Amino acid sequence: MLLLAATAITANGQATTSDEKLRLLMERSSKQATGSASVQSVAGLSPERLKERAELLVKGELDLANLHVDAAQQAFEKAALILHAADSEMALVRSYMQAGDYRRALSFGAHTAGAHLDVVGGTALYAWLLNVGGQEAVAKRLLDDTLTRMPNSTLIKSAQQQLASGTLLATGDLLALPLRLAPYSALIKLPKGAHITSSAMLLADSSGESATSSRFALVPFKATASNQTQLWLRNGLGQVSAAKVAQRLPGLGLAVVHLAVPLPLPDGLAPAMNEAFPGSAAYAVQYPIAPGKPMIDAAWPQLHIGFVGGMAAPANVDSQDRLLGVKLPNEARGGPVFNAGGQWIGVAVQADSAQGDFLVTTAQLAKAIGANASKFGLVSRTSVPTAGV
Repeated sequence: MLLLAATAITANGQATTSDEKLRLLMERSSKQATGSASVQSVAGLSPERLKERAELLVKGELDLANLHVDAAQQAFEKAALILHAADSEMALVRSYMQAGDYRRALSFGAHTAGAHLDVVGGTALYAWLLNVGGQEAVAKRLLDDTLTRMPNSTLIKSAQQQLASGTLLATGDLLALPLRLAPYSALIKLPKGAHITSSAMLLADSSGESATSSRFALVPFKATASNQTQLWLRNGLGQVSAAKVAQRLPGLGLAVVHLAVPLPLPDGLAPAMNEAFPGSAAYAVQYPIAPGKPMIDAAWPQLHIGFVGGMAAPANVDSQDRLLGVKLPNEARGGPVFNAGGQWIGVAVQADSAQGDFLVTTAQLAKAIGANASKFGLVSRTSVPTAGV
């Protein structure tokens, strides 16, 4: 499964390089791979095999940081064949996430947490992935149980604090290898002061050069409000593309942007055949955001589960404003919303209202985009159901 949402990043100012960050990362990776006493003292492994394993872990981390995911997985798998250990398994879990394979990552993360109870990093990673997938209660219980068993674990306490805050942004020890509770981002130059402004939604493009990628996305209007704003989109795989406004949809609080470099689309992305009705299940995918803090490090988007809300008040015959109905704590609006069948039903938009966030439906998008709607797979509908079950 590919993660659909993209992060909108805006900035003004001078560009900075990521070379220093990568160098420090590799230093930490080298220490992680060679500094474990439990690994060094494994019976039956020669110093040469331990050295080979350490080099494979460093190579895999370097490949992953450069988004060479297949090469990274091969290196981590070879290291895992030399020794069954938590560090290589956590690295594999992260490589699966970097490839967009959440189900595989979650399954192997469960094994890592259960098979290496003495290494709390595996448990923290598994709990984080559970939370990313909308299983907040299960993730909390797992961390609570682990802290009862290992009450002095600062790592578990850090993970608990992040989950309790509702903002899954890894910092400090949660970014240390081999744990690293975040994907890598493409090593490109971003202007100094670049920061996350919103989530976004990639649009399928039937007129594009490939059915598996797209150069168009929906972005909240506020992220593009200034003509001086530089805009980039980054997906859950760490890939980045510059973007510029192609069409504004001010009535919906959104804009269609054109990407300089196409980003990959998932298989089967399509609008739902029928409009979502109040009370139906909804799954919103959004990126975390830290208000007031410049943050350009990548993060995994989070799934939130709820039910589509009713019509926004005051309702009238001309209004189609729909309340989202899904709680999005400390998250950048603008990401996609799906129904229980995994079909796209709209976009989450923050409203300047005490009523809560809005759901901009695919029918509303089709009407606002107009003639280009069909190439994005959007179909206009004349009615919006208001009755639920």
